[in-house]
Amino acid sequence: MHIYKIFLILPIFKTNSFSQNIIFNQSNFLSRSSETRSLVEALNSSIKFEKMVNITIPKVSTFISHSIIDEIKTNLNIEKIDLIIVDCSLSPIQHRNLEKILEVKVIDRTQLIIEIFGLRATSSEGKIQVELANLNFQKTRLVRSWTHLERQRGGLGKVGGPGESQLELDKRIIDNKIVQIKKQLLKVKKTRNIQRKRRTDISIPIFSLVGYTNSGKSTIFNKLTSSQVLVKDMVFATLDTKMSLVNLPNQNKILLTDTVGFISALPTELISAFNSSLEELFSADFLLLVHDLSNPNIENQAHVVLQTLKQIGFSDDDLKNKIINIFNKIDLNSEMPDLNIYNKNKFIMTSATTSMGLTDLKKYIENKIIGKNHIVDFFISITSDYIFTWLFKHSHVLLERNKENSYNQRIIRVKISSHQLDKFKSFFPEIKIKFI
Repeated sequence: MHIYKIFLILPIFKTNSFSQNIIFNQSNFLSRSSETRSLVEALNSSIKFEKMVNITIPKVSTFISHSIIDEIKTNLNIEKIDLIIVDCSLSPIQHRNLEKILEVKVIDRTQLIIEIFGLRATSSEGKIQVELANLNFQKTRLVRSWTHLERQRGGLGKVGGPGESQLELDKRIIDNKIVQIKKQLLKVKKTRNIQRKRRTDISIPIFSLVGYTNSGKSTIFNKLTSSQVLVKDMVFATLDTKMSLVNLPNQNKILLTDTVGFISALPTELISAFNSSLEELFSADFLLLVHDLSNPNIENQAHVVLQTLKQIGFSDDDLKNKIINIFNKIDLNSEMPDLNIYNKNKFIMTSATTSMGLTDLKKYIENKIIGKNHIVDFFISITSDYIFTWLFKHSHVLLERNKENSYNQRIIRVKISSHQLDKFKSFFPEIKIKFI
């Protein structure tokens, strides 16, 4: 297998007074650059040259100065380089000009992450989501620059109208593909909604693992569910959402889901494309936010995850009520530092690889779901068979008896979740209930 030779450019920005999409500061640069190297290695690549570039104001046309470009060209002549990676978001003009001057393929951080997603996606849904992200990105790269884009193209209506330029044709082809893929994802979304409703109907609490990439979510998932989700010490080892039942100590059960890991500056194209997968998080009763306790940049990673959750639609109240922190990898760092992390008082410490803390995690989860269940008496007319059917389907019936001095009303005592109780109240507001 060919190992791609990479020239990696790591910008260090000295000011925030410009419109590049990604802004670094000195304090998190080392962690960020280490993360980028991991991303590059995930492409089956070898970094032959690495250049840290101080940027005060990026050049509009080429991002970096011509003196830096000349230095890079000198290194390119030493060894055949397959690819130059710039660890930030380049504008279409910057991207085009760098490739033209350096005469080698150039990609930015967004393209790098999309490429890795393309390699990791295994399900048909994952593959079309990555394809959508790539098309949305490529659409922004179509600029009036190359000679072939300026040619006028006449011809049949199906190919292009009279005088249609190559650029316009390229955009139309991409737009048509995007429409087709969105139709496919809409079908996936409808199927997911049906499956989600079925899971809600059976009243099994749902817990979703979320967190920064490579924090240990999939290892925890495997240990709790006895599954075999791919686990590797690499970024984005898991892309496709997995779910499985977990048996808790007192014969209770939950449904556990494992989702794609987040990363700093996760491309908006990917967030949009993976929307149908990320929507699974909204049906979760709790979010198990997994942190890598051995990572010195843990606070910044937690902030990235939190901001991404807000970006996809979670409110502050949602996060406050749903987030449970899991500080993982205590085998690598057993001390709990004073961290500025959301909901930090709701936490469990684990080591997924050694199984330390996983029993405590199960007990913690069980206490949470017991707290969300209620014992309730329902006073129902004996002729209301459809209400009896609903309760038997959506709750655990504990006993039935006739109401004293009444032959046409029964009392049904059930154990029911808060979620299902709210649904019952909305469906049957006329029914009298009593908490036990």
